[in-house]
Amino acid sequence: MRVGHRRVGRHKALVAATGVLALVLTACGSSNAADDVTVTSFVTGSPESSAVASEPATSSAAASTSESASASTSASPTATQSGDGTVQEGVAMPSGFVPTKLKDGEKPPQFIVVSFDGVGWHEKWQHWFDVGKQVPFHFTGFLSGTYMLSDQTKMAYQGPGHSPGNSSISWNSPADLPVEIQDLNQAIDEGNEIGTHFNGHFCAGAEPSGNQWTTADWNSELDSFFSLVKNVKANNPGVQMDDLKLTPDMVKGERTPCLEGKAEELFPALIAHNMSYDSSFTETGISWPKKSPQYGIWRLGMATFPINGTGKRQITMDYNFYYTQRNADSKGVTPEESAGDQAQVLATYNDMYNATYNGNRAPLILGNHFNEWNNSAYANALTDFVVSKCGQPDTYCVPFRDLIAWMDVQDPAVLAQLQALPAEGA
Repeated sequence: MRVGHRRVGRHKALVAATGVLALVLTACGSSNAADDVTVTSFVTGSPESSAVASEPATSSAAASTSESASASTSASPTATQSGDGTVQEGVAMPSGFVPTKLKDGEKPPQFIVVSFDGVGWHEKWQHWFDVGKQVPFHFTGFLSGTYMLSDQTKMAYQGPGHSPGNSSISWNSPADLPVEIQDLNQAIDEGNEIGTHFNGHFCAGAEPSGNQWTTADWNSELDSFFSLVKNVKANNPGVQMDDLKLTPDMVKGERTPCLEGKAEELFPALIAHNMSYDSSFTETGISWPKKSPQYGIWRLGMATFPINGTGKRQITMDYNFYYTQRNADSKGVTPEESAGDQAQVLATYNDMYNATYNGNRAPLILGNHFNEWNNSAYANALTDFVVSKCGQPDTYCVPFRDLIAWMDVQDPAVLAQLQALPAEGA
């Protein structure tokens, strides 16, 4: 799936109508009668504002608390944000997570990796920062580079095959820029990770888009992203803002707009920009991530998994739930109906957690957006899930960077055994 990018003026309490420019529905192969539904779309304006899952069953895995990860930083130096395979065992990540090698017979931690595409809405930044104060929760924000410009300076960006100043997502006002910089800096200071969601969010219907782009195009788009980040002050003269703390060496991963693109075209561009992971290409069921054999890029895509109470498989991203439940349209949906949708999404997250926690312990990779779709059903479901699970025994809610650091310090033979385990929910 993938949904697109949302953008909204950060100071506005009212929410604009959702504008969907492209919507493609495809069916992926499935081993049963239920189809894997993939939605590809992008959003140019901000969207408007069941079953009960069981608790995890007690298992031998839960009885033996994993010592291979720790949230303590009291005696540990802090690693850089690189996540490029150079992190040392026992060295705390910026989030405080300490990756350590599994002992013989020890089960791996249960990782929950939450990410958000676009990350251009102040109130939502603050919501998730507040959640991180309630429970040990850190996340990855995939930044759209166009948020480093405004409607007055947009001509500084030109996407591959597009005219200068063209973007499928709306532009900041100059007044929004300092707030976005402050939010990004706070995210970094609090130990979260920033990756890239590229720039103009060109998808099917706004070609050339990711599915048509060559390696040269991806290189150009990444060059633009890093330039926009580096030169945000120079590109916006007269706007008073703090220095942006995000540096190129911190950006190690990405998710493509609408999950578009071909690995053989994209991955060489990631290598050229010293990046180590992709979160665009989905997997059937929940399994341990692997590197691309040809390119050495970690493939950290979302999973397809049965929606609670239906048996119907879909990619576990907020917009996919929204499309399945409401055809991506909140008009006329009552609060009671939204509450039912929220309960179903939360139950699906719990199903995923129960399957992996009591099974292969593969990381849960949950893709999201800053949104209020369906009366905030999806943001509320994710909040409830995170608050209930982060900090539970053997459970760590970390950015992609920290998951990679943990995998990098494992014995290769042990990691290979985990990667060979059957996928949960496949």
